[in-house]
Amino acid sequence: MRRIITLSSILILSCFFTKAQVSLVPFASGLSSPVDIKNCGDERLFVVDQPGYIYIFDTAGNRLSTPFLDIHTRVKTGSEQGLLGLAFAPDYQESGFFYVNYTAQTRGNTRISRFKVTPLDSNIANDSSEEILLEIWQPYSNHNGGHLAFGADGYLYIGTGDGGSGGDPENRSQNPDSLLGKMLRIEVNPAYPGYKIPPTNPYLCGGSQGRAEIWALGLRNPWRWSFDRCTGDLWIGDVGQGAAEEIDFQPANAPGGLNYGWRCYEGNSTYNLAGGCLPMSNYVAPVSTYSHSFGCSVTGGYVYRGSRYNDMFGKYFFTDYCTPTMYTLESDGMGGFNKTTLGTLLGSSYSSFGEDKWGDLYIASLGGSIYKFMSNDCTPVASINCDLDTLNDCGYGFANLSVPAGRDFTYTWYHNGNVLPEDSSELLTTQAGTYIVEVTNPNTLCSNSDTIEVVLGTPVNVQIVGLDTLYCTYTQSVNLQPSIPGGTFSGTGVTCFVFEPPVAGEGLHEIKYTYITPAGCRYETSQIVRVDACVGIYDNTWLKTVSLFPNPNHGTFTLEISSDRTKSLNIEISTMLGQVLYSESIEVNAGTTKFRPDYKIKDRGMYLVKLNDGLNTSVRRMQVN
Repeated sequence: MRRIITLSSILILSCFFTKAQVSLVPFASGLSSPVDIKNCGDERLFVVDQPGYIYIFDTAGNRLSTPFLDIHTRVKTGSEQGLLGLAFAPDYQESGFFYVNYTAQTRGNTRISRFKVTPLDSNIANDSSEEILLEIWQPYSNHNGGHLAFGADGYLYIGTGDGGSGGDPENRSQNPDSLLGKMLRIEVNPAYPGYKIPPTNPYLCGGSQGRAEIWALGLRNPWRWSFDRCTGDLWIGDVGQGAAEEIDFQPANAPGGLNYGWRCYEGNSTYNLAGGCLPMSNYVAPVSTYSHSFGCSVTGGYVYRGSRYNDMFGKYFFTDYCTPTMYTLESDGMGGFNKTTLGTLLGSSYSSFGEDKWGDLYIASLGGSIYKFMSNDCTPVASINCDLDTLNDCGYGFANLSVPAGRDFTYTWYHNGNVLPEDSSELLTTQAGTYIVEVTNPNTLCSNSDTIEVVLGTPVNVQIVGLDTLYCTYTQSVNLQPSIPGGTFSGTGVTCFVFEPPVAGEGLHEIKYTYITPAGCRYETSQIVRVDACVGIYDNTWLKTVSLFPNPNHGTFTLEISSDRTKSLNIEISTMLGQVLYSESIEVNAGTTKFRPDYKIKDRGMYLVKLNDGLNTSVRRMQVN
């Protein structure tokens, strides 16, 4: 809970109104059918127009004449089909990659594609840069879902409808072998083609049969969902069948595999229990519902995390397409949510919400207009690290403090009552103690403040247990074990808690372990392993035995080789990271050959001695003390 602190040296100014009131003001118009609003980290707004265009608007609502992206010839429109979603890569400012969700013209399937901005013009995308990552068969023209967004974990989430028609006739939403009626989660990286499966996806590591892309299931048509930019919580507006509309909620720390119940249940009522449905308690209940007496199609929104309106902060805004009544949900502090009806605001046929760089909210009307939220409460937001009372620095030796950034706002920070020189919405501190920030909107002379206690923590020593540094390509699998359970492994050849050298292939590979504490502290460790061919040499008829001694040694060693013929053999000494220190070809005679390399290793550590006869390779590890 936020605490407003008044110091003798701080004058807290306030604007007083008889009642705080949220309203909408016109922002832009002239679009065909806007269905999504996104920002890429700067002041521009990108609006997705369903026929197949993405347009750019400046801060005044002026539209650039040339579309950012024009793929209307690839997009099938009509009913609920079209260009439906846009997501910018978290590193878009550096990489220029973004992702779209659209209905493909050829077969009407859902298509997830990656594009890149034109290098010489940040206002125009390269429409020929398309890489199709995923295509999902659509049996009907409705219930396409269409929204996509990156979570705080860096993965791309994709919301899909149940395939359409009515009542999910093929029960696809509950079928884990179908990608329809789901929330999908994939790892995308332009460094490799296509996509990978995140290591904690439930059907990858859970031992159950199902598509590995699935993160959650039991959705009918998730028409607009969002992540809380402050907490990472997921809010889903799921369109109902004929009786109820619902808002679903997933806390940021919840595991994958949650089932929201459709088609077994619609809202909090039974719909169709055929096909193996369980009692309602086995599914995740919606946090809010309303009957079709008040609307017909929910439009999910966002939690307001902007800096300008303190009375809106922390509230989830949503509405209905048919009856444009605006609602909010806000935590009641006991695990539930309080619902407030704001009434009918300006506009109608609301199709989607969006945020700008500053966290201010916008809403689109399918009629072609964009509106911006505002409030007559001038008090700015002063919420340090999402209203935390105490912040542990996780043992890093520093802590990042921040409040929502406001355009032209001023910030005054205090540490243990002493004013600090920083004038920014962010503060990097290396000291424990009490911190206070005062945020002032110079346009209204309204101010607000918040406080947080920073304590010094103890770092967690996370290690990978029992992982060797060298494996052969014929090694089938290696079970990975962490010193502290509860985290995830990642890397080439890693699936869940297993490393498979044949999958990784020859070469050096980094295996990483990431552990996040319940308090949100993130710790990582990694180990480099090497995979070699290691095949055949001991089974050759000409080479009987190979001995390396002493091992461990002080930098010099002897090889004793027993063979039944004379043949050339290459000897190579390298570091564990592959740096070759010494290489020489020798002639091995029939019988026993002893060879001492004319090279001394100077540094302590683990080294590799590789023998190769031109066809086969064998590797020995050697410890130098």
